[in-house]
Amino acid sequence: MPGPFVTTGERRSTPVVRITERTLAAAGSLARGVSPNELGGIIVGWWEGGRVAIVDDLLPVPDDRAGRAHYERRQWPAQRVLDDYLRTGTSPYSGYIGEWHSHPEPQPPSPIDRGALSAIVRQVHCPIALLVLALDRQGEVAVHGLVGRSRWPHRAVIEHTVVERMEP
Repeated sequence: MPGPFVTTGERRSTPVVRITERTLAAAGSLARGVSPNELGGIIVGWWEGGRVAIVDDLLPVPDDRAGRAHYERRQWPAQRVLDDYLRTGTSPYSGYIGEWHSHPEPQPPSPIDRGALSAIVRQVHCPIALLVLALDRQGEVAVHGLVGRSRWPHRAVIEHTVVERMEP
């Protein structure tokens, strides 16, 4: 029995997250500074065409309980960080588009990370990006990206994303 047919209009491209080298370097420096613990926060930026996320900044949100394999972004501190950032007169297009955190070892997003992304997507019903900055033994950063999308009814689809590094 033949598989489903896909017309040109139904074909989906891989989601893309575009981020500057400077933004990645700043977040990587913060992550190295707290290693061997995890660090994380929120991604601000905007979506273009629903498949391309433009990252304006990676904002750290402290978690006093973070450890070697645990970071939890807490709602109220994150909201304060976002509100303060948006008050500074950044791009009028910028807003919350996702989450980021570090792994102190070269590990991609974990099943726990995927579950947390899925829960956020089901709550907000819009695309959400997740970036994991994984440190190797030399302190170099590999970036892993996922995008979660809401699917009716009450489902979330998680896709790998291409992370494009841009010059400022």
